[in-house]
Amino acid sequence: MKKLLLLGLCFLVSPVFAQNAIPFCTSMSTRVNVRTRPGNPQYITQFSREEFLKKANVQTSTYTLGLTVAKLDVSIESKPSIKEQLGQICVGISEVNIEMRYPKLTVYIDKKYAPSSCEYQTIKEHENYHVAVAQQALTFFRRDIEDAAAKALSRMSPKLVYSRNDIPPAVTKQVNTITAAIQPVVDHINKKLVEKNQAIDTKEMYQQTTAVCKNW
Repeated sequence: MKKLLLLGLCFLVSPVFAQNAIPFCTSMSTRVNVRTRPGNPQYITQFSREEFLKKANVQTSTYTLGLTVAKLDVSIESKPSIKEQLGQICVGISEVNIEMRYPKLTVYIDKKYAPSSCEYQTIKEHENYHVAVAQQALTFFRRDIEDAAAKALSRMSPKLVYSRNDIPPAVTKQVNTITAAIQPVVDHINKKLVEKNQAIDTKEMYQQTTAVCKNW
């Protein structure tokens, strides 16, 4: 009878011990969502070529007839994960929402060309190639942004704090870590956009474009 009673006590104590042995605030599971907003181009026609080149302050080809300005911006929003135990607060991130977009997708066309003219329509058609390059880049590089964020999160751990006042700074620091991990990818995308656009503005393309109309 004594052996059976001792065995019963062991079964009662073991689950409590196992529960207490579970580590607190050592890991977090975070969902990453990436959304793209390609946007719509805004056509600006009140400046001359010299004026809009100066205004945009970007590197252009000598064969530029119009100009498309698109610089990628990536914003991050997070949903924190808060757990409390014995006066301790475990601060993590449960969800990260990343948005890829162009704050401005601007197309400049020299004001000397009337919207009804052959020259205007030809420049607009050419610039729409640049717009398409920018918009398609969001889809093409979306996975790279997602992977960079996921890789950064895999190296992160939740933060243990002891006051609710310490929660916002802890979350901000975690988001800043993700932002820093994504920034090289954003820089790479913007660099590739410049290269792609320069590849379109070639002497051959200029000759092909100007051959369409007479009044340049």
